[in-house]
Amino acid sequence: MRKATQRAAAVSAAVLGIALVGTGCSTAAKEKTSDVLSSASSAASSAGSAASSVISSAVTAPGEESGAASSTEMTGADGKEYTVSGPILAKLDSLDAADKQSLGEPTGAEQKNPDGGIYQQFDGGVIVHTTRSYVVWGKIRDKWNELGGSQGKLGYPTSDETTNADGAKQSTFEHGVVTWKTGDAEATVAEH
Repeated sequence: MRKATQRAAAVSAAVLGIALVGTGCSTAAKEKTSDVLSSASSAASSAGSAASSVISSAVTAPGEESGAASSTEMTGADGKEYTVSGPILAKLDSLDAADKQSLGEPTGAEQKNPDGGIYQQFDGGVIVHTTRSYVVWGKIRDKWNELGGSQGKLGYPTSDETTNADGAKQSTFEHGVVTWKTGDAEATVAEH
């Protein structure tokens, strides 16, 4: 009876692992699944070679897929297809519908700075990634670009745009804060 229970648990774990891999779960979920399947494989080692064989094949699958980068093709306003991928795509996917609409379509391919940061321009803003991804747009983007963008005196963004206590929009950067209030012709900079 115990062997039958172990075999059933092992097969269930293997099926779960294959299903998670097949649906494109995150790398972290794949690693957890791999750990669970490895444990199930150990527990089921006395349950027979068929269950172990199914589990072994499921355990190797996450490692094989983890190198695959997610990407999508988007048509820009110019009619050209642009690839949006990796952390830029993850940030885009995290935006709500209104912010996606405000950001618009890509205007070019992803670019890489000499220091390793990446960015991709869109009609209404830019998504920038170093250790995290942020959106910079509107008058704040205009001022930041005027000062050299990520390679200028403000450096990379360290936040998405927020609304401060005065109702002004602001974004923080490595070396300052850029603020803009509705009605102002341009954003202001406070360096630090």
